[in-house]
Amino acid sequence: MSAIYSALAGMNDATERLNAATAKIAQGPVAQPPDAVNLSDQAVALIQAKNENAANVKTAHVAEDMMQATLDLIG
Repeated sequence: MSAIYSALAGMNDATERLNAATAKIAQGPVAQPPDAVNLSDQAVALIQAKNENAANVKTAHVAEDMMQATLDLIG
């Protein structure tokens, strides 16, 4: 079960990073330096959050498959 909880925690973290990046992008050019939005950095953050979320979803699927295989062996 800890693999699933770890995957869910990772998905939550990735979602928080995704939300932070989208909020910074939504600010747009209104912010003044040094708080100016660097769209390249935010695009990278969006891609990283997407990849992290995909990896965590895969981890959850593998953990579920492992639990099902264990149950199949038992019963």
